[in-house]
Amino acid sequence: MTKFKEITTVLFDFDGTLIQLNLDFPNLYQEAYSLIERYGIDISPYRGLFLIELEEAITASLQRNNPEKAKRFQKEMREFLRKREIMAAKEAEVVPGACHTLKRLKKKGIKIGIVTRNCKEAVEIGLGKNDFAYDLLLTRDDIRPVKPEPHSLEKALKVLTSKPEETIMIGDHPIDIRAGKKVGVKTVAVLSGKKAEEDFKGFKPDLIIPSVKELLKYL
Repeated sequence: MTKFKEITTVLFDFDGTLIQLNLDFPNLYQEAYSLIERYGIDISPYRGLFLIELEEAITASLQRNNPEKAKRFQKEMREFLRKREIMAAKEAEVVPGACHTLKRLKKKGIKIGIVTRNCKEAVEIGLGKNDFAYDLLLTRDDIRPVKPEPHSLEKALKVLTSKPEETIMIGDHPIDIRAGKKVGVKTVAVLSGKKAEEDFKGFKPDLIIPSVKELLKYL
């Protein structure tokens, strides 16, 4: 079994990796599309975008001709997403073994960051309900653009004074792997979210495991 050597830092995604928010994405998208259509916007060019990128793209488009409308739309869309995430966080379930894994990593002297696209309030609710050990939390409220862009991981490395070659990014979505590759860290995919092993094939993570609790045996 191949083991990671000289790892000083592990960066974790949140939803699907440490916590299951169980967001109803089909319904969430339908609500978002209805909101967008109320602003007289044709949704068809934007289908396929993730919700955060959807908001950003439409805000940028509106900004060119109607800055005030863009501001209203951005505020309403962001508040809509925030409220849905907070509702889900209140009913969230911890991924089995996640709390134990983070505690064990801390005991080994490994620095722990949580880097997520979720809003800060929802993440803090999810973390507060469980006994997670971590050194740094970065949400979309702390830094944009979000993953798969590298900015949040770059900031985490800087704050934790960690070297990319001594760091692992672990997450349940190809977005996490893409972000990790951009900053040169090791990447681990977990299958505790909504993605299957074949969904990661084109992104070449260094390791694919069922969930975070299996990580310890590779360190």
